[in-house]
Amino acid sequence: MLKNKDVIIVVEGARGVGTTSFGNYLRFNAQKTKRYFTPTNEIRIEPNWLLETLLAAIISNIVRELELNITGNVLKDKRFIEAKALSKRISEVYKSFGLSAFSVGASYGENVGISQPTIVPAPVIGHHLEDLAKLITDLGYKNGILIQLNNLDLGAIHTEAHLKYTLNSLRDYMQTRNVSWLLVGDTGIRSFIASKVDRVDDIIGHEAFINPLSKKDYQLLIERRMNFYKKNKNAAFPVTKEVFEYLYDVTEGRLRYVFGLLSRMVSRLCIGNLINTITIDIAKPLITELAKSRIKTNDLTDAEEVVLKALVKLKKSSVKGLIKASGKNRVFVSRALGKFLKLELVSSVKKGTLHIYEPSLDAKIAYN
Repeated sequence: MLKNKDVIIVVEGARGVGTTSFGNYLRFNAQKTKRYFTPTNEIRIEPNWLLETLLAAIISNIVRELELNITGNVLKDKRFIEAKALSKRISEVYKSFGLSAFSVGASYGENVGISQPTIVPAPVIGHHLEDLAKLITDLGYKNGILIQLNNLDLGAIHTEAHLKYTLNSLRDYMQTRNVSWLLVGDTGIRSFIASKVDRVDDIIGHEAFINPLSKKDYQLLIERRMNFYKKNKNAAFPVTKEVFEYLYDVTEGRLRYVFGLLSRMVSRLCIGNLINTITIDIAKPLITELAKSRIKTNDLTDAEEVVLKALVKLKKSSVKGLIKASGKNRVFVSRALGKFLKLELVSSVKKGTLHIYEPSLDAKIAYN
């Protein structure tokens, strides 16, 4: 796909399996061969961003990357100078606006009207994107710019209404000549676009679903990483192979969670030389305890914990199913689920008229 220009690719998979890494791998290899120029950082779309905010972030990232990595006459090119001036102007307004917003107790993302000033219309920013794309093809990057948009996670980060707004608003700019896009999101983003954002669905060229690594590849990955960082050939890693296998199973192969749990476990146990090897007998109860301690920081009541435990037992459920399993009334279960969603203890997908809830990995590990 990336041998062509003006392509749009959706990359989806569960959080922590490597969707961002996959996108970065594609981008940086495309840049090595001068097929595309791409900013070092992916664009992380925050909750409630306006279209102008997103376009400004894209322009700023491209300008910064050009300034850091391209030398010669490009920095004197009118197209670059004007885009840099725009980027600087927007940055200064956001800085001053941020200070005034925080002084009255507001913060970015809390209120769309308050937290994001619109000082340059989206079409004007779009013209600068066109100019930068042409400039970059003039520099020898055959297919222009490749932009990666991250955080397209429905429920965990964006509401359905706002994600629909973002994609619909961005649609025409996605068709900018010499600009290609990687849209990276959680499981379900592709089907959401297909069912809710027809205008974007029509222009998507390809989709890639990223599954967790197989257990065999996961073990090879661990081995390679340990060999790379090993400073002494006789050194033995303080965590046994069985623990790594158990971590893979409890996290459903999601690497971000594997290494997060491993880091917390090692820091908790490795006190001097008292414990120099973490075995499966030590790891199992500790992993459960770590998950429970993270959940306790959310100050759940005993009754709310009953609802969360019931959801873990069911694996997935509607409100009706949870009412029956937990023995709580509809109002209480609905409020509890609303709280869990805000705390990211559950995720939600809509199937027809029903919302189906699923517990987070922390909840699964703590209560399974």
